[in-house]
Amino acid sequence: MVNNSHTSAGTAIRELLDARLLLQPFTGNVRLCPGLEQAKLMAHFYAKFDNCISVLSDLKARKSYIFYSSLAERLGISQQKEEINSIWEDELLRRIYAEDLQQKYRLELQFFKLLNSTETTERYNYEAVINLRVEGRNGQPILLKHRLRYISSAGDGNIALALCLYSADHAPGFPAYGGMIVNHSTGTFLDYSNHPHPPILSKREKEILRLIKQGHRSKEIALRLRLSIHTINRHRQNIFQKLNATSAIEACSIAEAAGLL
Repeated sequence: MVNNSHTSAGTAIRELLDARLLLQPFTGNVRLCPGLEQAKLMAHFYAKFDNCISVLSDLKARKSYIFYSSLAERLGISQQKEEINSIWEDELLRRIYAEDLQQKYRLELQFFKLLNSTETTERYNYEAVINLRVEGRNGQPILLKHRLRYISSAGDGNIALALCLYSADHAPGFPAYGGMIVNHSTGTFLDYSNHPHPPILSKREKEILRLIKQGHRSKEIALRLRLSIHTINRHRQNIFQKLNATSAIEACSIAEAAGLL
Protein backbone atom coordinates (compact mmCIF):
# COMPACT_ATOMS: atom_id res chain seq x y z
CA MET A 1 0.00 0.00 0.00
CA VAL A 2 1.25 3.47 -0.88
CA ASN A 3 1.65 5.71 2.16
CA ASN A 4 -1.25 8.16 1.99
CA SER A 5 0.91 11.07 3.21
CA HIS A 6 2.19 11.35 -0.37
CA THR A 7 -1.29 11.63 -1.92
CA SER A 8 -3.12 14.90 -2.59
CA ALA A 9 -5.50 14.09 0.26
CA GLY A 10 -2.52 13.51 2.53
CA THR A 11 -1.06 16.86 1.48
CA ALA A 12 -4.33 18.59 2.30
CA ILE A 13 -4.39 16.92 5.70
CA ARG A 14 -0.79 17.98 6.29
CA GLU A 15 -1.94 21.54 5.60
CA LEU A 16 -4.64 20.99 8.18
CA LEU A 17 -2.04 19.98 10.76
CA ASP A 18 0.06 23.01 9.92
CA ALA A 19 -3.02 25.21 10.29
CA ARG A 20 -3.25 24.16 13.94
CA LEU A 21 -6.80 22.89 13.86
CA LEU A 22 -7.66 23.37 17.50
CA LEU A 23 -6.03 26.74 18.14
CA GLN A 24 -7.94 28.67 20.78
CA PRO A 25 -7.31 32.02 22.46
CA PHE A 26 -6.47 31.27 26.11
CA THR A 27 -6.93 34.12 28.56
CA GLY A 28 -6.97 32.21 31.84
CA ASN A 29 -5.03 29.56 33.71
CA VAL A 30 -5.71 25.89 33.21
CA ARG A 31 -8.14 24.59 35.80
CA LEU A 32 -6.70 21.81 37.90
CA CYS A 33 -9.54 19.35 37.36
CA PRO A 34 -7.51 17.30 36.66
CA GLY A 35 -4.17 19.05 36.29
CA LEU A 36 -1.55 18.16 33.73
CA GLU A 37 0.33 15.72 35.96
CA GLN A 38 -2.89 13.95 36.93
CA ALA A 39 -3.87 13.77 33.29
CA LYS A 40 -0.47 12.27 32.39
CA LEU A 41 -0.99 9.58 35.01
CA MET A 42 -4.43 8.86 33.59
CA ALA A 43 -3.02 8.59 30.06
CA HIS A 44 -0.25 6.28 31.30
CA PHE A 45 -2.74 3.88 32.90
CA TYR A 46 -4.92 3.83 29.78
CA ALA A 47 -1.89 2.79 27.71
CA LYS A 48 -0.96 0.08 30.20
CA PHE A 49 -4.35 -1.48 30.89
CA ASP A 50 -5.96 -1.04 27.47
CA ASN A 51 -2.75 -1.90 25.59
CA CYS A 52 -3.24 1.22 23.52
CA ILE A 53 -1.28 4.25 22.37
CA SER A 54 -2.40 7.12 24.56
CA VAL A 55 -1.85 10.72 23.47
CA LEU A 56 -2.51 13.56 25.90
CA SER A 57 -2.64 16.94 24.13
CA ASP A 58 -2.11 20.24 25.92
CA LEU A 59 -3.88 22.67 23.57
CA LYS A 60 -2.59 25.72 25.42
CA ALA A 61 1.10 24.75 25.49
CA ARG A 62 0.86 23.13 22.02
CA LYS A 63 2.45 19.94 23.37
CA SER A 64 1.51 16.28 23.44
CA TYR A 65 2.59 13.46 25.75
CA ILE A 66 2.61 9.98 24.23
CA PHE A 67 2.37 6.74 26.21
CA TYR A 68 3.06 3.54 24.30
CA SER A 69 2.13 -0.14 24.44
CA SER A 70 3.02 -3.19 22.34
CA LEU A 71 0.65 -1.82 19.70
CA ALA A 72 3.34 0.67 18.71
CA GLU A 73 5.61 -2.17 17.61
CA ARG A 74 2.86 -3.65 15.42
CA LEU A 75 2.53 -0.27 13.73
CA GLY A 76 6.27 0.23 13.39
CA ILE A 77 6.17 3.38 15.52
CA SER A 78 9.23 4.54 17.41
CA GLN A 79 8.76 4.69 21.16
CA GLN A 80 11.42 7.34 21.65
CA LYS A 81 9.31 10.51 21.52
CA GLU A 82 7.33 10.76 24.75
CA GLU A 83 6.86 14.51 24.46
CA ILE A 84 6.39 16.44 21.21
CA ASN A 85 5.92 20.13 20.48
CA SER A 86 2.64 19.63 18.66
CA ILE A 87 -0.93 18.60 19.44
CA TRP A 88 -0.68 16.13 16.54
CA GLU A 89 0.83 12.65 16.79
CA ASP A 90 2.16 12.77 13.22
CA GLU A 91 4.11 9.52 13.28
CA LEU A 92 0.83 7.66 13.81
CA LEU A 93 -1.40 9.95 11.76
CA ARG A 94 0.61 9.48 8.59
CA ARG A 95 -0.12 5.73 8.76
CA ILE A 96 -3.90 6.18 8.68
CA TYR A 97 -5.67 5.69 5.34
CA ALA A 98 -6.34 9.10 3.80
CA GLU A 99 -10.13 8.65 3.58
CA ASP A 100 -10.36 7.51 7.19
CA LEU A 101 -8.15 10.34 8.40
CA GLN A 102 -10.41 12.88 6.73
CA GLN A 103 -13.42 11.30 8.44
CA LYS A 104 -11.55 11.44 11.74
CA TYR A 105 -11.01 15.18 11.38
CA ARG A 106 -14.63 15.78 10.42
CA LEU A 107 -15.78 13.90 13.52
CA GLU A 108 -13.36 15.85 15.72
CA LEU A 109 -14.66 19.16 14.35
CA GLN A 110 -18.17 18.04 15.28
CA PHE A 111 -16.98 16.84 18.68
CA PHE A 112 -15.28 20.09 19.66
CA LYS A 113 -18.17 22.08 18.24
CA LEU A 114 -20.45 20.12 20.58
CA LEU A 115 -18.15 20.59 23.57
CA ASN A 116 -17.88 24.33 23.01
CA SER A 117 -21.68 24.57 23.26
CA THR A 118 -21.79 22.38 26.40
CA GLU A 119 -21.31 23.37 30.03
CA THR A 120 -17.85 22.43 31.29
CA THR A 121 -19.32 20.17 33.96
CA GLU A 122 -21.13 18.16 31.25
CA ARG A 123 -18.20 17.79 28.83
CA TYR A 124 -16.87 14.71 30.62
CA ASN A 125 -19.93 12.77 29.48
CA TYR A 126 -18.98 12.84 25.80
CA GLU A 127 -16.61 10.70 23.78
CA ALA A 128 -15.92 10.56 20.03
CA VAL A 129 -15.28 7.05 18.67
CA ILE A 130 -14.24 6.00 15.18
CA ASN A 131 -12.61 2.96 13.56
CA LEU A 132 -9.56 3.66 11.42
CA ARG A 133 -7.64 1.58 8.92
CA VAL A 134 -3.93 1.94 9.57
CA GLU A 135 -0.90 0.65 7.71
CA GLY A 136 1.00 -1.75 9.96
CA ARG A 137 4.70 -2.38 10.24
CA ASN A 138 4.82 -4.82 7.33
CA GLY A 139 2.35 -2.92 5.18
CA GLN A 140 -0.66 -4.95 6.28
CA PRO A 141 -3.84 -3.06 7.23
CA ILE A 142 -4.72 -2.94 10.93
CA LEU A 143 -8.07 -1.74 12.25
CA LEU A 144 -7.77 0.64 15.18
CA LYS A 145 -10.45 2.07 17.41
CA HIS A 146 -9.81 5.74 18.11
CA ARG A 147 -11.41 7.40 21.12
CA LEU A 148 -11.26 11.12 21.89
CA ARG A 149 -12.06 12.35 25.40
CA TYR A 150 -12.23 15.76 27.02
CA ILE A 151 -10.03 16.18 30.10
CA SER A 152 -10.13 19.80 31.29
CA SER A 153 -10.74 23.45 30.40
CA ALA A 154 -8.83 26.67 30.88
CA GLY A 155 -10.17 29.44 33.10
CA ASP A 156 -11.89 31.06 30.11
CA GLY A 157 -13.81 27.86 29.30
CA ASN A 158 -11.73 26.86 26.29
CA ILE A 159 -10.66 23.22 26.11
CA ALA A 160 -7.17 22.81 27.54
CA LEU A 161 -6.46 19.06 27.70
CA ALA A 162 -7.77 16.28 25.45
CA LEU A 163 -6.94 12.58 25.35
CA CYS A 164 -6.70 10.37 22.26
CA LEU A 165 -6.64 6.58 22.63
CA TYR A 166 -5.69 4.21 19.81
CA SER A 167 -6.32 0.51 20.41
CA ALA A 168 -6.50 -2.57 18.17
CA ASP A 169 -10.14 -3.32 17.33
CA HIS A 170 -10.37 -7.12 17.43
CA ALA A 171 -14.16 -7.16 17.21
CA PRO A 172 -15.34 -4.19 15.10
CA GLY A 173 -18.73 -2.97 16.18
CA PHE A 174 -19.32 -0.31 13.55
CA PRO A 175 -17.98 0.68 10.12
CA ALA A 176 -14.57 2.24 9.61
CA TYR A 177 -16.21 5.38 8.31
CA GLY A 178 -18.15 8.13 10.01
CA GLY A 179 -17.81 7.29 13.67
CA MET A 180 -20.03 8.40 16.53
CA ILE A 181 -20.22 10.72 19.52
CA VAL A 182 -21.39 8.96 22.67
CA ASN A 183 -23.01 10.51 25.72
CA HIS A 184 -22.10 8.12 28.54
CA SER A 185 -24.45 9.85 30.97
CA THR A 186 -27.62 9.29 28.94
CA GLY A 187 -26.52 6.24 26.94
CA THR A 188 -27.37 8.03 23.70
CA PHE A 189 -25.13 8.58 20.70
CA LEU A 190 -24.92 10.53 17.47
CA ASP A 191 -24.12 8.03 14.73
CA TYR A 192 -22.11 9.70 11.99
CA SER A 193 -21.67 6.49 9.99
CA ASN A 194 -25.31 5.82 9.12
CA HIS A 195 -27.04 9.19 9.37
CA PRO A 196 -26.33 12.56 7.81
CA HIS A 197 -24.73 14.76 10.44
CA PRO A 198 -25.53 18.44 10.85
CA PRO A 199 -23.28 20.53 8.60
CA ILE A 200 -20.34 22.23 10.24
CA LEU A 201 -20.72 25.20 7.91
CA SER A 202 -23.96 26.54 6.48
CA LYS A 203 -24.53 26.79 2.72
CA ARG A 204 -23.90 30.55 2.85
CA GLU A 205 -20.73 30.12 4.92
CA LYS A 206 -19.36 27.60 2.42
CA GLU A 207 -20.17 30.00 -0.42
CA ILE A 208 -18.32 32.83 1.29
CA LEU A 209 -15.38 30.61 2.21
CA ARG A 210 -15.03 29.48 -1.41
CA LEU A 211 -14.88 33.14 -2.50
CA ILE A 212 -12.33 33.87 0.22
CA LYS A 213 -10.27 30.92 -1.06
CA GLN A 214 -10.41 32.42 -4.54
CA GLY A 215 -8.82 35.58 -3.18
CA HIS A 216 -11.84 37.86 -2.97
CA ARG A 217 -11.95 40.48 -0.24
CA SER A 218 -14.97 41.09 1.99
CA LYS A 219 -16.06 44.15 0.04
CA GLU A 220 -15.93 42.23 -3.24
CA ILE A 221 -17.85 39.32 -1.72
CA ALA A 222 -20.50 41.69 -0.38
CA LEU A 223 -21.04 43.18 -3.84
CA ARG A 224 -21.08 39.77 -5.49
CA LEU A 225 -23.64 38.31 -3.07
CA ARG A 226 -25.58 41.57 -2.65
CA LEU A 227 -25.04 41.58 1.09
CA SER A 228 -23.75 44.24 3.46
CA ILE A 229 -20.09 44.28 4.43
CA HIS A 230 -21.26 43.87 8.05
CA THR A 231 -23.06 40.62 7.15
CA ILE A 232 -20.01 39.27 5.33
CA ASN A 233 -17.72 40.06 8.26
CA ARG A 234 -20.15 38.39 10.65
CA HIS A 235 -20.12 35.26 8.47
CA ARG A 236 -16.31 35.34 8.40
CA GLN A 237 -16.14 35.43 12.18
CA ASN A 238 -18.63 32.56 12.45
CA ILE A 239 -16.55 30.52 10.01
CA PHE A 240 -13.35 31.15 11.99
CA GLN A 241 -15.08 30.23 15.25
CA LYS A 242 -16.58 27.00 13.88
CA LEU A 243 -13.26 25.89 12.41
CA ASN A 244 -11.14 27.10 15.33
CA ALA A 245 -9.13 29.16 12.84
CA THR A 246 -7.45 32.51 13.34
CA SER A 247 -7.09 33.57 9.70
CA ALA A 248 -8.62 33.06 6.27
CA ILE A 249 -5.67 30.89 5.23
CA GLU A 250 -6.16 28.59 8.23
CA ALA A 251 -9.93 28.42 7.66
CA CYS A 252 -9.48 27.44 4.01
CA SER A 253 -6.85 24.81 4.83
CA ILE A 254 -9.00 23.27 7.56
CA ALA A 255 -12.16 23.24 5.45
CA GLU A 256 -10.36 21.73 2.46
CA ALA A 257 -8.61 19.03 4.47
CA ALA A 258 -11.83 18.09 6.28
CA GLY A 259 -13.72 17.85 2.98
CA LEU A 260 -16.05 20.74 3.76
CA LEU A 261 -15.53 22.43 0.39
